[in-house]
Amino acid sequence: MGFIEELYYGNINPNEKRYKSHKPYDKAIKAFSDIENKLSKELNGENLKLFNELVNASDEISATSGVENFKIGFRLGVQMMCDSLLFNENRVLRDSEYSGGNSK
Repeated sequence: MGFIEELYYGNINPNEKRYKSHKPYDKAIKAFSDIENKLSKELNGENLKLFNELVNASDEISATSGVENFKIGFRLGVQMMCDSLLFNENRVLRDSEYSGGNSK
């Protein structure tokens, strides 16, 4: 199956995190989790409710910024692909002259 078919059938999920262990990220997640657990045990009533709202708002910010960053990266990738497919011989030759290539 080609890329487009894989995407159509749901076999490509760019929103799934597929990365190997990353020490700074893992360390930050553990610290966040530990602090969240401690505060959840220590807080009660209105303070616990406010804390949970803060955590939920932070999650929403992360999710929203992740989607927006993905869209920006995807658009930039498409623009690079389009630019590389639009072959203009005069421009390529002119660009190589500026970079120290064949001078006339």
